[in-house]
Amino acid sequence: MVLNRNQKKELVIKLHEDGKTFREIAKTARISPRDINKILKEHYKEPEQEKPKSNRAKAFEMFAEGKSTIEVLTSLDLSYNEVRVYYGEYLTLKNLTEFIDFYRDHQKILPFLLRIIEKMKQFELFEIDVDDLINCVNQFKNFNSMKNRLQHEINCLILRKKCLEDEVQKGKIPGA
Repeated sequence: MVLNRNQKKELVIKLHEDGKTFREIAKTARISPRDINKILKEHYKEPEQEKPKSNRAKAFEMFAEGKSTIEVLTSLDLSYNEVRVYYGEYLTLKNLTEFIDFYRDHQKILPFLLRIIEKMKQFELFEIDVDDLINCVNQFKNFNSMKNRLQHEINCLILRKKCLEDEVQKGKIPGA
């Protein structure tokens, strides 16, 4: 009778449990002691305990589930810096490096930019509208600069007029 691989494994295990020696099992199942040893080790090995996941892995799973950084911070009891680092790594892995770079470079003005975006949504402004608005702001700056320059010229002329009036009163006439 020819046995397939699974049948041989079952036979080896049964014979071993019946108290047969390796030599007896090898003779009955027509299998080498090396293969018997391999089958028995595999059968009696303890299942490997699953390694506990690191906080980084748990945080990544939570970010992938859509959890916020605050939820990750509170549920895993992590520090602000740990969560920030893990979230940065998560975004990098999701190929959002441009967003991360922008965030790091403009972290202080981000709340202001978010308010602008909300106003754009509220008033349904589009790119061309924002470009026009930026041009108006630039023109305003130019007008303000021109106003300051003209005010300086006016102040200089007023001062010169006052000096000339003082000279006329003292009897000194320039060029005479």
